[in-house]
Amino acid sequence: MEGLPVHSFRTLLADLGTITRNTVEPCLKNARPFRMITRPTPLQARALDLLGIRLKQAR
Repeated sequence: MEGLPVHSFRTLLADLGTITRNTVEPCLKNARPFRMITRPTPLQARALDLLGIRLKQAR
């Protein structure tokens, strides 16, 4: 339909499960650690959009 691969529910969940939240600890003086969510692939972004889910960065 949109040029994206077909997934079963199980494989779609496995694919969405690769989105991670990482804690980054900069080596710069006085820099505080921060969290960062990986950028979704086009397939993940479309699935999240259809589900009405918006990823937001943690503070």
